[in-house]
Amino acid sequence: MEDPAIRSFDPSMLGDAMARRLYRRSVVTAQITVPAVPSMIDEYITMCANVFAAAGVQYTAEQSAQLKTVLAAELAKAYTTSHRSNIVISFHAPFGITMNYRVATESVTIGGAYDGWVATRGEGPLFGVEPDARVWALAGEAADPAAHPILDVGAGTGRNALALARRGHPVDAVEMSPKFADIIRAEAQRESLPVRVLDGDVFETMDGVRRDYQTIILAEVVPDFRTTAELRGIFELATDFLAPGGRLVFNSFLARRSYTPDSAALELGQQCNTMIFTRDELATAASELPLHLIADDSACEYEKAHLPDGAWPPTDWFEGWAHGLDVFDLEPQDSPIELRWLVYQKDLP
Repeated sequence: MEDPAIRSFDPSMLGDAMARRLYRRSVVTAQITVPAVPSMIDEYITMCANVFAAAGVQYTAEQSAQLKTVLAAELAKAYTTSHRSNIVISFHAPFGITMNYRVATESVTIGGAYDGWVATRGEGPLFGVEPDARVWALAGEAADPAAHPILDVGAGTGRNALALARRGHPVDAVEMSPKFADIIRAEAQRESLPVRVLDGDVFETMDGVRRDYQTIILAEVVPDFRTTAELRGIFELATDFLAPGGRLVFNSFLARRSYTPDSAALELGQQCNTMIFTRDELATAASELPLHLIADDSACEYEKAHLPDGAWPPTDWFEGWAHGLDVFDLEPQDSPIELRWLVYQKDLP
């Protein structure tokens, strides 16, 4: 029988044994806050498993299935509430080998997200200094700005609306973020500009407005949509409120012709202000309305070529976002989506 006093021990084995005890004597508190994307639930499970492994927690297949059930329910609730919602997963491993966790929803509306941008922004403009080159070029075709009224939907901080009003256009600006609306209103009053600010959602705040707009603008608005029904609503709004010959200009992320986005891409895109439409969906949304497409340009290429010297890029985030890189961690040329400027004209009687 071997004498315990002279038995040899494997240092590696002993080191592993001490490490297990070290893990079990640790107290772990962690939190993951991640966008709510129901179709990517397996990625959430992997994140949690990595936290468990880092804490030395024993994690069974049954526990993984239970966690997946909890996450699925919370993800569905969060995504239904708002496509800007987050999932917050809190972990606590007390002394030992078990892990307690809690899954909660952190809901953020689009208006609330924009108000947060205003409250937390650092130096520099939120959306750029100059008006969009595509918008400016269309407005510049008007011989008499005073006879060329414009509706700016989702006007933000007024980058387009204020510049167009300075040029002499009567401008109605619709903005759902109260803080953005206040910024436009204050600047318009300070400069005595012909800008009327309408607070709220464009689909709910159009009572009493004119029906002879020459241009309707939606810059960086359609990427916040969730459904093709909203896109159809914009085409119907243009039909109702544009003068004959007037034009609707907006930018939208379109899938390249060889790519059909799946549910995960659509859901993550909505989290990143990057709602993706296909060209078939675009055509269906505009079908049987007195509108026809007259221009279709890459937003990046057009703005880069036509903005004033020194104004490109308008922000440090614009170029990557416009190439779809907020959704796809790829080189720009490999991205399956792109932000496009689309211009429709209302038919003449």
